[in-house]
This record gives sequence, C-alpha cells and structure tokens, in this order.
Amino acid sequence: MAKLVLAAGVPHPPRLVYEMAQAPGKTRGEALMKQVREQVEKAEPDLIIEVDSDHFVNFFYNNLPSFCVGMAEEAEGPQETWCPMPRYTVRGNVPLAKALFRYGVHNRFDLAAAHELRLDHSLVVPLHFLNPGMELPVVPIYTNGFASPLPLASRCLALGRMLRKFIEAWDGKERIALIASGCFAMDVGGPLRGWTDTEWAETISSLLVKGRYRTLARRATEDRINAAGNNSGELLNWITVSGAVGKTRPLFLEGDEGNGYAVWKFE
Repeated sequence: MAKLVLAAGVPHPPRLVYEMAQAPGKTRGEALMKQVREQVEKAEPDLIIEVDSDHFVNFFYNNLPSFCVGMAEEAEGPQETWCPMPRYTVRGNVPLAKALFRYGVHNRFDLAAAHELRLDHSLVVPLHFLNPGMELPVVPIYTNGFASPLPLASRCLALGRMLRKFIEAWDGKERIALIASGCFAMDVGGPLRGWTDTEWAETISSLLVKGRYRTLARRATEDRINAAGNNSGELLNWITVSGAVGKTRPLFLEGDEGNGYAVWKFE
C-alpha cells in the first residue's frame, strides 16, 4: 500500500532560478525553497504528484479541461525561452497515473487524460528546487486556474480528498509527496500588475495555518479569486492539496508577496 508522507505548496516564479544563479543565498524565495526542500529530503519520497495549472502550453481556450491527469512516460521543459532556466526531462509513472484516472472516474470525477505533455515553468520551477536532477518520477494533475469558469473550490477540495483515498488504496509501496504549485494572489501583465492583494493573501495563510480548509474553499469564490489578480486561480492547486491533508495542519507556512511556502508531514 502506498503512503502520503508529505504535502507541500510553493510558488513558481521563473525569475527565481535566474536570481538565485546571479546572487546565490540573497533571496528570501531561495531560502524558503530550501526550507521546503529539507523537509522533502527528510520524508524520502519515491514519487511526486504535482498539482499545477498549465500556462497555455498544453491547453488553450479551445480545449481546457477543469482537471487533467498527465500520463506521459516522460516530458521536457520548460518550453518558454523568455526567462533563462535549465531544461529538464521529467519521468512520469504511467501505471499509477492510469490507475488514478480510473479511480477518479469511478468516483464521479470527469477527469481528462494527457498522454503527451510539454512542460512549462509552473511545473518545472518547483521540481528544480524540490527534485534536483529530476531523480523522482512525477505525475502531474492540472487544474484550470486561468479561464472562466474556474472549477469550484469545493470541487477542488473534494478532488484532494479523492486523491488521498487513491494513494492509500494504491497497491504499490511508493512513498508519495504531494506538491501544490502556484501563488495566492498575483496579477501578471494585467491592470493590477505591481499590486498584491495583501488582505486576501493573509486570509489564505491564516486559514491554512489553522487547518480551516473548508472555510477557505467556501470563501474562494471565482469573483474573490479574480479580484486578487489574473494569476490568482492558482490558489485552487493549494485547495486541492489541502483536501488531501485531512485535519493535519502545516508544519510551517511562510508568506511572501502574494505567495506561500508550506509543508505538511504525516510521519
């Protein structure tokens, strides 16, 4: 039987990799990523399931599923060239991904499946820090965090609960780490650029620290999410992961300009 040994949430600013290379040890984001990485190493996972929102690299408005399981044997990225980043080949775990897909459909989640993937920075940046050398296989779960209508936050919470049940029912013996990739409140290239909805970001952090995940899902309406900026739908990835942690509160959670860094441990 597989086991969830750790859950975590981190942002994925592509500039962080470049800034770290230019001024190692100088950025708060780097220090927080290292703090999360230390806990990942201690948990000794065999596999990562990463909940992410594709940045229109695999999907676009003409074909944008609410939830999709990545089933590729391997994928390369990031595909973007506008920000200097290392390029990686990431291995998948097709048997587990297919089993998760079947389990989800049987539990009334109309999941999409992607047998071929092109990776963007949103999936690769967390792995750059938390899975150096890409030694661990990764199964991506994509949520639609950008195009209206967004999935209901309550549905994302339920998706996380289903995911935890699947992990505990999976016949394999993998130790699994579950990672949420995304911000709390951010606007990229839109009218709110340069402004952070600090009140909303602090509310999210407070509810997560207190383990009030259902309250967060109830308050994270599409209108409230969109008011915080055009990238703020990535919060749904965090809410999905919070559904999997049960009543466990985070070991730590640190906020940073509309982003969050957190770890939950189960051993």
